[in-house]
Amino acid sequence: MSAQEEAPGRKKEFQKRTDEDIDSFLARRDFTKSVPPPPAKVTPEPAPAKPVEAPKKPAEPEEPKEASDEEREEQIRAARTSRADLEAAHDVALLRKKAHAMGHKAAKFYHKYKLNEAKAQKCTAKAVAFREKAGEKKEKAEGFKAQEKEYEAELSGAASGGSDLSPEAIRTKIAHMERKAAKMNEHARKNESKAAAQTEKAAKFKTRAAKFLEQNKLHEVDAKRYAKRADNLERAG
Repeated sequence: MSAQEEAPGRKKEFQKRTDEDIDSFLARRDFTKSVPPPPAKVTPEPAPAKPVEAPKKPAEPEEPKEASDEEREEQIRAARTSRADLEAAHDVALLRKKAHAMGHKAAKFYHKYKLNEAKAQKCTAKAVAFREKAGEKKEKAEGFKAQEKEYEAELSGAASGGSDLSPEAIRTKIAHMERKAAKMNEHARKNESKAAAQTEKAAKFKTRAAKFLEQNKLHEVDAKRYAKRADNLERAG
């Protein structure tokens, strides 16, 4: 082999080695640039020690001062005055309570009084109505009696032949008029009896009403008396 043939092979080998060296050099350079150096360690400084404080002693309670005799007397007078005021207020409240209780009872009795008055008035009205009916029945009975007398007069004329009716027919009419008059009288007596019963009921209710009215007046007087005592006690206090 000649020297000219070996020259290109050497050039290629040299170029190959040179390229590999450059690549390895560049690789080492990039690695050193990309990796930063490790930071330096900083040692922490020790914290300053706190001074130890001595424990505080608890404050001694102050001894209460003894009250003087004048202060004690003043406290006693104030307590007595307060107790007297409270007792007076309680007495006033008690009197007010009794006054209202009596007023309530008075109103209750007055309501009963008016209730019985209304019942008495109702019974009185019924009694008047029954008496009016009885009067009407009596008037009808009087009319039947008048007709009866007319038939009796006609009966005396029929005996002498002065009437168109026979004596028996006239006697039948007389008996019929007597029956009607007796029936009207019976109805009149019945209505009079009902009127008397209603009158008695009205009198009973009026008596009850008078009793309740009396109780109402008595309780009203007591209520006013208790209220007046309470007012006087308040003014005196």
